[in-house]
Amino acid sequence: MVVVAALLGAACMTPGQRREESLQRLAHEFNDGVRWNREDQVVPCLPPGEARLMRARRADLGDDFVVADHEVTSIMVAAGAEKATVTAVFSWFNQRQGVVKKSTIEQKWEFLDAHWVVTSQRRVSGERFPLVPEHQGARQPAP
Repeated sequence: MVVVAALLGAACMTPGQRREESLQRLAHEFNDGVRWNREDQVVPCLPPGEARLMRARRADLGDDFVVADHEVTSIMVAAGAEKATVTAVFSWFNQRQGVVKKSTIEQKWEFLDAHWVVTSQRRVSGERFPLVPEHQGARQPAP
């Protein structure tokens, strides 16, 4: 009886609700993959070009780079459930330096071609996170 109720409940979910549910799972898996260097969890969520760059950044960091912990602190889905903003906090260090640093990363996700994709990432606070590129703004310093 419980199985039938669960199936009926799933059948009553709207496509947007199913997308939100899949994003919840995927956002946690993606960030867990970043933390544990699991390409199989990270690469499918990135556009091909960004996936190559992520692999290159990770390879450049070598074995000295360690993500000590992470937490997905927020998942905000836009109306229509086709765009979302995920916030994750990473604690990390370079084994040669031994100083734990913390970075808060904002990820923009979009539902494209029937699956969620991280379309951009940026640091919103904390130390520069080596796996997320720093984008230089077009603003010039004031004279």
